[in-house]
Amino acid sequence: MFTAGLASRPKLIDDASSFHDDDDFMVIGIDFGTTYSGAAWATGEDFASDQINLVTSWPGTGLEEGKVPTELFYEHNEIMWGYEIPLDADPVRWFKLLLLKDEDLDEEMRYNEFILRGRKMLKENGKTAIDFISDFLHAIWIHVLETVKKAHGETVIDALAFHVVITVPAIWKGYARQGMEEAAKKAGILDRRAAGATTLTFAPEPEAAALSTLCEPGRKAKTGEVYMICDAGGGTVDLISYKIGGVNPMKLDEAAEGTGGLCGGIFIDETFERMCKARLGRKWDHLSKAGIKEIMKGEWEHAIKPQFMPGNRTKEYIVRIPAEAFGKSSLDDTSRQPFIKNGRIHFSSPHIQWVFTETFSGIDALVDEQLRKAAKQGLKLSGIILVGGLGASPYLYEHLKKKHAKDGIDILQSVGMRPRTAICRGAVIKGFIDGCSAVDTSGLDSMTISPIQVTSTVSRFSLGMKIGIPFDENKHLQKDKEWSIVEEKWMEYNQMQWFLKKGEITSKKDPIRFSFYEAYERDPEGFSRLQLYQCKDEVPPSRRTSSVTELCQVSRSIDVPFSAFTTVINSCGESIKKISWEVEVVPSGAAVEFAFYIDGRKQQAQNALVHFQ
Repeated sequence: MFTAGLASRPKLIDDASSFHDDDDFMVIGIDFGTTYSGAAWATGEDFASDQINLVTSWPGTGLEEGKVPTELFYEHNEIMWGYEIPLDADPVRWFKLLLLKDEDLDEEMRYNEFILRGRKMLKENGKTAIDFISDFLHAIWIHVLETVKKAHGETVIDALAFHVVITVPAIWKGYARQGMEEAAKKAGILDRRAAGATTLTFAPEPEAAALSTLCEPGRKAKTGEVYMICDAGGGTVDLISYKIGGVNPMKLDEAAEGTGGLCGGIFIDETFERMCKARLGRKWDHLSKAGIKEIMKGEWEHAIKPQFMPGNRTKEYIVRIPAEAFGKSSLDDTSRQPFIKNGRIHFSSPHIQWVFTETFSGIDALVDEQLRKAAKQGLKLSGIILVGGLGASPYLYEHLKKKHAKDGIDILQSVGMRPRTAICRGAVIKGFIDGCSAVDTSGLDSMTISPIQVTSTVSRFSLGMKIGIPFDENKHLQKDKEWSIVEEKWMEYNQMQWFLKKGEITSKKDPIRFSFYEAYERDPEGFSRLQLYQCKDEVPPSRRTSSVTELCQVSRSIDVPFSAFTTVINSCGESIKKISWEVEVVPSGAAVEFAFYIDGRKQQAQNALVHFQ
């Protein structure tokens, strides 16, 4: 087989064509986070009345919480998760990131203690990253179903088809999303139900955040304004900027490529823990794992950290230390600050403020990078919208507000649980947007169904395929020289043709279309394979080099008989068959939709099988 021309970036999962054909369906959104996860759901009737239901009750805690810790603990063939895990246990954390290859993690994250510990636990438990993720998704899925049934009744739920939307980082590559799909299947999310097949799609986390925050009541965005979404979570902080392309309905265009880094809330926790350890000295070594968690999960995570605001230098923040730390020694130590009185450390406001300093510096650097990228596009930022667990911090809000006051940038933050639950709420909205063209929504207000759409995205890498061009002795390498029985000349088949370049804007309105052909000496028996490549260089090379890596292989069914292929007879009298393809590529959230055409006839999406590498 010989290939020339261009090819498409494939879509991971079938789109709206697989949705249920009536309005008896429910969208369930799952925000599967690095450190905390959340879930929400809505029926068509709920959504029409502007109601998205949140899961706020979790096993192991009597408190209302918008999210549950993304943690697992294995003991005696029993799996414990979230708040169920005992205080003295050593749970598996950050296993979401174990799905990524080392080369796709920056150096700081690659050697993070949680990543290293997670890899160690993979070996100790004889599991894969997909196993960990599926165990957690199974637990959260069963709990979500139980919660929904309590709210609507088992009979009602059994009659509804499910569309599940799981959020993923915008920078994740195809193989990671494919791993998530495998984990979701293994978790039982796609198990057959009486109401019909469950549909699964993925949504980029920043897009989900934008969907839920920019259309909140009282928020009046205008065409041309640019907003940065700052998803400040537990482990990572991810940012992306959108330009308002229109209102009523609101349309969003990516203004700058998303960025992210390891500067989430957990690093504030680590700094606070180090400060406590330094103050207690050798007494810290007397603490059990449960004792340390009592300090961290008690006064710090539930009281001081989420409410802290600097300013009152005389205010004290008191943290109780378990008695086991002191043994027979005194419970008091006023020899140096912060003072210890009756087994309690009395921190001042400057002490606590210092704990946030390093993490906020990391966030500032990411925000500044986004501002520079937007400026290169000639865009000025209108506002920064804070979401995520750390995004709910009043201190982070005031910090950014003060830093960017002179720039005229508004800092926007929801109240209550809304910053923590923005992504799972956005996942539900995304589910209705994706499904509204294929389900009967005649009873739902069109503005309610599709209040906001992401209409264009910025390409994170160049995408293309290897092609053949006539060999030029003055330009090409001898090792790339190859004779073509079709072209009847020497060709260079190591050349790259890029149909999408890094930084280019792609939109659903103006999809990318291109053509290529394949030549065969014998019948391919209705089957064809196509290799797609990627490159992160700012300017991709004209031939395949070490910076050009394999992205995925697309196996396509050909519904045209071999006899109908175009026949080419070369000068030697050899008969060659050719088939011409046209491909259309359309961005769609965490994936890209694609369509293949033969002689103007669109091929079915299920005729293509994608394997990411």
